Amino acid sequence: MQDGERTATALMGGGERVFLMRFWARGVCLGRGDTDDLHAVAGAMRAWQSGSRLRELGHEWPFVAFSPLAEAHERGEAAEYTWSQYHRNTRRAPHLLRLHSFIAVAIREPRLRRLMPFTSHGTLGFSRTVGYPYSGDCPWVEPLDGDRYRVTAADRRHEWGTADAARCVALVLAGLAD
Repeated sequence: MQDGERTATALMGGGERVFLMRFWARGVCLGRGDTDDLHAVAGAMRAWQSGSRLRELGHEWPFVAFSPLAEAHERGEAAEYTWSQYHRNTRRAPHLLRLHSFIAVAIREPRLRRLMPFTSHGTLGFSRTVGYPYSGDCPWVEPLDGDRYRVTAADRRHEWGTADAARCVALVLAGLAD
């Protein structure tokens, strides 16, 4: 079922009666759930397509789950939320630990905070869009040893420089074509 920027999908499981559901908006999966009740599938889809917010959907249909990031997407604050999560790194994710000095400087730059940060293979990327596919026109930051970083062009083949966090933030800012 699709309506404007919202999409709801339901797939039937094999081997047992189960419907696997996904709730999308602007290209981002915001909620998911599974149930064996076809009436609940239709009701949840109708609620989503009618404009229900995630909390309303989850309250009315408890099998629907969503994350704080999904709620941030819904509010239009996904980039800000992700920057905050990366900076706090409460789970002590190793790839974010290696990027911490860069993130601590970058989070203070309004031009960078407007971009959606994401990681791929331990490297920090930026996107002008908050959902997949990412914009693909922004630089990458690779952590090296000793709080040093390498900044490369969007194609990842052309190196722009290797330096400390503050200098690499300046390199990224200089490389952003507005």
